[in-house]
Amino acid sequence: MSIQGLFGSLLLAVVGWYWFNAMRAKELAHQACHRRCNDVGVTFLDDTVALTRLRLRRDSEGRLRIYREYQFEFTSDGSQRYGGEIALLGGHIIYLVLEPYREVSNVQKDFLIH
Repeated sequence: MSIQGLFGSLLLAVVGWYWFNAMRAKELAHQACHRRCNDVGVTFLDDTVALTRLRLRRDSEGRLRIYREYQFEFTSDGSQRYGGEIALLGGHIIYLVLEPYREVSNVQKDFLIH
């Protein structure tokens, strides 16, 4: 195998690994956001998270990891959108925050559902 072929194969393997790792991280962020929204009684909107920051960062043990921040939207009443953010370092959630939102009473929720 030539040097160019070896380099091409290595490059393809790195791109494949990154793509797989990125999809796994996005799915982890999606599931965590969906679960948090359900836990606090709000609706996770658009069923998606959007990557807003990507960089290398060291973890608590000094190892370089990929740091990712995602944003998402949710609603408490069906008319107002609120934002949220989640950060991952490697495969671990660092934080997940929801923007302050207006809480809706159970009577209002029943009205919105029907």
